Amino acid sequence: MYQEYTVRIQEIVDQLRSRNPLPSLETDSVWDQEIIDLIQNVSLSDLFEGLSVSNNDSSKCVQSGLLLWADALDASHDISQHIQTQTGSYWHAIMHRREPDYSNSKYWFGRVGDHPIFPQLRQEAIETLAEFDDKPVVLSEIEDTIKNKSDWDPFKFVDWCQLANSSDSQKIPPALVNWLQKLQVVEFSNLLEYSFQQSLA
Repeated sequence: MYQEYTVRIQEIVDQLRSRNPLPSLETDSVWDQEIIDLIQNVSLSDLFEGLSVSNNDSSKCVQSGLLLWADALDASHDISQHIQTQTGSYWHAIMHRREPDYSNSKYWFGRVGDHPIFPQLRQEAIETLAEFDDKPVVLSEIEDTIKNKSDWDPFKFVDWCQLANSSDSQKIPPALVNWLQKLQVVEFSNLLEYSFQQSLA
């Protein structure tokens, strides 16, 4: 049965969703220390406000995910590296992608396998690409790559992030970076929602 976020989690998510500019693809500094302190200092029972948590690993994924969305990579990693589940590995992989440590990110995506949020992420990738008029060649090529595969490829997403952050990044069309950042937020949101629902399953 679907459960809405608790008030406390929803308040944090609302602030994260309102970030402007969007979270960068790589970061070495936190976004808002006050929010990070709130996420770190609240107990899981208080974060879930009395809901019956049946999966502690998934509830820790919620905390790790909130921290990662707020650019607290080290704090998120301190949690996700100890969660030996598919979703824990997913948060771990994103953290390394943003570090950036692309080969390590791919290692952890290899541990993830075929995650349940991938079909929705692929669909939303296509939908967000459709929002761009006069796409640069690289975005059109990415769109073709996604549409020509029936499954989402997280390794390709890592490659595209690496391309956007390359030493030749000044030659990279801003539209590519913007799309990647938009899709990264979709990924955060979908994986956090999945983690929350699995906490109560």
